[in-house]
Amino acid sequence: MDFEAWWLLVPLGCFALGWFAARVDIRYVLRDARALPSAYFRGLNFLLREQHDRAVESFVDVSRRDPHALDLQLALGSLFRRQGRIGEATGIHQGLVDRHDLPKEKRELALFELAQDFHAAGLFDRAESVYEQLTGTSFEAEAVTRLASVLEQEKAWQRAIAARERIQRISGEPQGRFIAQYHCELAEVALAEGKDEQIAQHLAAASENNRNNARVPLIAFRSAIKRGNSEAAKTALAEILRTRADLSVLVADDVVNLYQSLGSPGTGVEQLALAQQAAPTSLGLSRLVDASLKIEGRDAAVARLKRELTAQPSARQASRLLELESSRYDGEAAETMKGIAQLLLRATDRTPGFHCTHCGFRAPRYYWKCPGCNEWESFCATPLGQ
Repeated sequence: MDFEAWWLLVPLGCFALGWFAARVDIRYVLRDARALPSAYFRGLNFLLREQHDRAVESFVDVSRRDPHALDLQLALGSLFRRQGRIGEATGIHQGLVDRHDLPKEKRELALFELAQDFHAAGLFDRAESVYEQLTGTSFEAEAVTRLASVLEQEKAWQRAIAARERIQRISGEPQGRFIAQYHCELAEVALAEGKDEQIAQHLAAASENNRNNARVPLIAFRSAIKRGNSEAAKTALAEILRTRADLSVLVADDVVNLYQSLGSPGTGVEQLALAQQAAPTSLGLSRLVDASLKIEGRDAAVARLKRELTAQPSARQASRLLELESSRYDGEAAETMKGIAQLLLRATDRTPGFHCTHCGFRAPRYYWKCPGCNEWESFCATPLGQ
């Protein structure tokens, strides 16, 4: 019986030890919480309310009291950068990098933040140097991705290609669509310099990396036109109409001139009509009407415009119709129609011809890389009626 009673004390002893350990832990937690300045909690509260200016003030106060609070200083530097206070962010992160007592992982984080400071300040050479210092660290993949962005801004396309290939090796994420655009940029440079062999090489590399790249046939078309190779131009035009018919507006004049030089100007108009049928856009209709006026005459152009507007109304193009039809009348009727056409044109004159499908940014010209969100090949001609 004595032996059994002794065993009954074991669970009670374990419970007592557990209770004591829990009390000790709670005491330590409470002590650490009391040690944190109230300004720290105020800063967190302001962050949750998205009051960044007031959060920064609170964290600066805490940082002054405890200059060794690494995580807080890193967070404070990031907040400064978001607010555009790049000099202050750089000062904090550079100070952390220069500390010899900093743990390895914290120093790498400070280096990554410092590189972003230089990037945001437009100090691309210094940003590149620091991003490269992160090779072999846990930040390497993200650092190389940001390095590629820097190289894009510098238009250092060959180095950007190498950076994207490196990202692909590190992360396994396909980078073909970026690499294809970089090769297209190099092909544009070669086209301007008349280097046909380099154009062909870069277009082949772009197609290899992204077979759906719509820029390749456009550059190939312009290159063929420049060389006077009509068969190659017609092949490239067919590819444009197959892949991105809306982008035919970018080469509409060249299409008309091509078929005029071949002695069949009407075919050029029909090619633009096919593009408009495949992808009805406001600019596409304008180019089609312009070509029809030049090649077929006013009556045919008006007939084409009426058919398009019947299928899909557009206030901007309706103003064009009124302007063309006003030439049939004299005196007050003609002036009235012209006046209405001008009113409609002014009402729609600020409507840009292109927009980004990724962020909605609108512009009167085409960009291969959206100025609003930096997305590649996201622009398209604005659909008819918008």
